[in-house]
Amino acid sequence: MTSPVLDAVGIHKSYGSGATRFDALKGVSLQVKEGESIAIVGKSGSGKSTLMHILALLDEPDSGVVRVEGKDAAGLRARQLNSLRNHEFGFVFQQFFLIPNASVLDNVVLPLKIAGVGTRERTERGMAALRALELDDKAKNKATNLSGGQKQRVVIARALVNDPEVIFADEPTGNLDT
Repeated sequence: MTSPVLDAVGIHKSYGSGATRFDALKGVSLQVKEGESIAIVGKSGSGKSTLMHILALLDEPDSGVVRVEGKDAAGLRARQLNSLRNHEFGFVFQQFFLIPNASVLDNVVLPLKIAGVGTRERTERGMAALRALELDDKAKNKATNLSGGQKQRVVIARALVNDPEVIFADEPTGNLDT
């Protein structure tokens, strides 16, 4: 039996202290197995984004354990964390986090560039991701010249370009047309 891709046990996270303390997560546990799609739903401020950031190893819990493919994330060094985030994870955030004056293609291939993938392969994979999202005609445009929905699709293409094991998406369809 294989271990879950992600395994979170007893995750707690609070912000502030004393009278202003806010408990965002109180003992959350979950497992994500290969091939599963998980949706975390709840009211605004209920801790969804906090949980995603902890599972994606962008933030640390106050207590509890996060394991990635059976390995305790707390024991990973910074270089291992960065490699894991770049090779195994794809991210779609509420904010686009696009480089405004860079081309659409350059924004999409950024994870590949960080991973050390060569220029030709980056371009091929980036264009394939843009084609899949019907944005290949915008590859040379600056990110600032796109509509909100187009920017969202660029972010989705960037999340997919590295063929990640896990995609973390925080309201990924918020700016898209039906």
